Amino acid sequence: MALSAQLTHFGIHAVDLDRMVDFYTRVMGYVVSDSGVGRSGARVAFMTQNPECHHQFVLFDGRPEELPYNPVNQISLRLDSLDMLRGYRQSLLKEGIVEQRLTDHGNAWSIYFKDPEGNPVELYVDSPFYTPQPCGEPFDLDLPNEEIVKRTEAMCRKRPRFMTREAWMQSIRARLDARP
Repeated sequence: MALSAQLTHFGIHAVDLDRMVDFYTRVMGYVVSDSGVGRSGARVAFMTQNPECHHQFVLFDGRPEELPYNPVNQISLRLDSLDMLRGYRQSLLKEGIVEQRLTDHGNAWSIYFKDPEGNPVELYVDSPFYTPQPCGEPFDLDLPNEEIVKRTEAMCRKRPRFMTREAWMQSIRARLDARP
């Protein structure tokens, strides 16, 4: 039997828990599903956007403000459509988050920004294509969806090992099924 562990949630420590909960609920659309104090004495907030999942994101008190580096490499959140990506972009702009990097990865379209504590966040939408990674070109989210898709496909077809996302998923399924 092949092992299969599904990532369902993650947790990070916050310097200012209340500020972070406010941002992720008000701007990013999460709801607090539970909160309290953990065994360590740290306050904790469980958040979700899925009624079938108690929590997808957990924030804990206790991150020291004076750390010499940010221990969070990246928080990536998948969206359903380019239109939803545009909606989040507008919410971020209204929040005053103007430093955003729009990247066409070939296999996904992404907006990168930093949350109130400087954690790198990626909002992304899967594209219908596969191209080897790393791949990252700027793109214009103000273009119509059809034009974005057309430009991404043209970029991907110029790169080695182009395939559709469906073909790539089938290749990964085959590799997973072949595990001992």
